[in-house]
Amino acid sequence: MSEQPAGTLSGKVVIITGAASGMGRAAAVRCAELGAAVVAADLNADGAAAVAGEIESSGGTALGFGVDLTVEDEVTALVDAAVARFGTVHGLHNNAYAVHPGAAVDLVNTTLEAWDWTIRTCLTSQFLCCRAALPHMLRGGEGSIINVSSGNGLAGAAGAAAYGAAKAGSIMLTKYIATQYGKSGVRCNTLVPGWTIGTGWTGEDNYTDSQQKLFDRALDDVCMPRLALPEDIAPVVAFLFSDEARYLQAATIDVNGGLLAHMPGAAGRPARPTPADT
Repeated sequence: MSEQPAGTLSGKVVIITGAASGMGRAAAVRCAELGAAVVAADLNADGAAAVAGEIESSGGTALGFGVDLTVEDEVTALVDAAVARFGTVHGLHNNAYAVHPGAAVDLVNTTLEAWDWTIRTCLTSQFLCCRAALPHMLRGGEGSIINVSSGNGLAGAAGAAAYGAAKAGSIMLTKYIATQYGKSGVRCNTLVPGWTIGTGWTGEDNYTDSQQKLFDRALDDVCMPRLALPEDIAPVVAFLFSDEARYLQAATIDVNGGLLAHMPGAAGRPARPTPADT
């Protein structure tokens, strides 16, 4: 994908959740660089304010907003604040997620509390944000919603069934929104990132030995020479918000370096050439 020119998102008002760090922060900065007015939303209110301040100090337009996306009234307040400041909402990037520690295990050992918490945090939050933003998009006759899923929503794993179920739900939520509101000018697509370092759960630097070993194993399954950075995901978010993506609807877009492109253990074969082969 070629780099979009400055101003591609001029006149757009976009809400990005989970924007205090990682992929959300990178998307917020990128969209602001391209001219969008960005509402950086996060449970970490200070972090959201810091990202908004960073954008404005660089000449962009932004609003930081602290919000618990699982609370209906707080989501309503988020969208109301965006409309009060900027007049409307054109885009929503449902990027925020979290997994209850008790839901990282196998299904039999997953408590109901951990299941409900993960579903509410990863899926119900997206529903609440979509429901709050859609009336403004419909009123304006245009809008772009980007729901973030995961490889866990497309295939099974040894743990985290609640997370997988929630992320599969994100894909179907996208299809229902596209079906119900596409003819009214709203586009809705799903983004599926893969292993991305520099995010909230991996940390930004000073990785532990166990983290580094995990990343090394992850790289074995990626059809690229490195794992992703948040800045690798952000341009796709900006593209989906832009009018250049005007006919992209209900798509599930993998931005994961080919993580799901192959049979297990097949990435990297045939072997990389040795110096003697080049």
